[in-house]
Amino acid sequence: SGELGHIRGSVLIPLGQLESRLAEVPRDKTVVAVCRSGGRSSRAAQLLLVNGYREAFTMTGGMLAWDDEDLPVA
Repeated sequence: SGELGHIRGSVLIPLGQLESRLAEVPRDKTVVAVCRSGGRSSRAAQLLLVNGYREAFTMTGGMLAWDDEDLPVA
């Protein structure tokens, strides 16, 4: 289905880099991890919770679901 894009205003951090880039993720805000379909973002949210983030979630369905709803992308 081609390039899915990303949600405007999001910070793009690949799962493999997340642990070394935790300083870029705000601790005082709710964080929603997003990937293509929801698998990697689930692992990302778990990693955040293990590292002391209190409000870390995954977006069910990922960018595939976002795209299915015709929501805006950057």
